Amino acid sequence: MSLISQPGSDYQLTQITLDAGNARDITLLLTDVHGLLADLCLDPAQPQLTAHAQAILADCDSLYTPQALPGALDQVITQLIYATRDALALIQPPPPPGARSKENHRPAPAPGGARSEENSGATSH
Repeated sequence: MSLISQPGSDYQLTQITLDAGNARDITLLLTDVHGLLADLCLDPAQPQLTAHAQAILADCDSLYTPQALPGALDQVITQLIYATRDALALIQPPPPPGARSKENHRPAPAPGGARSEENSGATSH
């Protein structure tokens, strides 16, 4: 069971940007829908529910069957989880309060300070 590819879509690429909270909420929503569909529509003790789900999907011109839909949802959920994980891995956490970053931290002067010929303490004759 997998996502159904539309003709001509094999080489198309789409990129969307979601904040982490929205991606998490969508993942949780799809997980709930997956559980609901799997429990209601695929209950062997209630085949009339599977038949009703099949009729609804056919009426909507869906390319999915009640049996294929949970597998497709699994793929989408997995893709969202990996995309979120990969995106968050690139984010560097902020430094702790009071810590100096490499960008705005100047190294401490060498012991004795930097001296030029003018202020080295040497006398010229």
